[in-house]
Amino acid sequence: MNFVPDCGKPGPMSRSRATPSTRETRRVGFTKKTLPFIVKASRQKRGDWIEKNRAEYLSEVVEPLQSIARHLKKSLAKSAPGYHFPLRGIGRLKRSADSAARYDAAFRDYLSYSARRPSESRFDHNPSLFLLVYPSDEDGDEVLLAGGLYMPSSRQLKSIRLSIATDSKPFERLFKSPAFSARFPHGFSDERKSKRPPRGFDPNHPKIEWLKNQGYFVWRSYRKREYLSPRFGDLLVRDSTQILRLNDLLDRAIAG
Repeated sequence: MNFVPDCGKPGPMSRSRATPSTRETRRVGFTKKTLPFIVKASRQKRGDWIEKNRAEYLSEVVEPLQSIARHLKKSLAKSAPGYHFPLRGIGRLKRSADSAARYDAAFRDYLSYSARRPSESRFDHNPSLFLLVYPSDEDGDEVLLAGGLYMPSSRQLKSIRLSIATDSKPFERLFKSPAFSARFPHGFSDERKSKRPPRGFDPNHPKIEWLKNQGYFVWRSYRKREYLSPRFGDLLVRDSTQILRLNDLLDRAIAG
């Protein structure tokens, strides 16, 4: 991943009985035209381009993302209490006027969606689920799912580090569990890490590499055949379920 944003299975059904409308209803995920549309939009300089291509924008970008959001909200309701899964106002590509001038493009080259518990403080962000569609990613991670805390506040960062320094076993057990390690085998991402041990912590601590993290999150990307599958929503639910286990540990660490 190389990107920093502008801040249960359905019952069996035989193929012979499935009608076109039934197959459409069951699809939860992106279409073959979603990513190409985002790329095409990102090259436009006129802000009215989306309106001129509104039918395609809705069918290839907005509606697929809405289907994913609805599926996540319904499937994760019990395991993500208090999480807000936005259903309206999602799928926007248009840049702000300042951003459009800076990038010389009227529309973003990415699509994102996030779900989290509302924060009581404007300085803190709660652990989240984050879906990113970035066709131009240099590493080829066009579609990815992340979770945890990418940019914790200084207060949250200190609390998580103290929790790990005191007892890292809860995180160790999570990362070693078969269900989690199968989806996120590398544990915490080292994408945001200090070069030196943080002040006030033992540089010889067995988990010093974790303590040097400036963000506590995991992520995985999806192959084209995965994110174009009509069952992509189920795959996201499976992976999000594991991320929620991490988010719960981070919530506890922050609470002290």
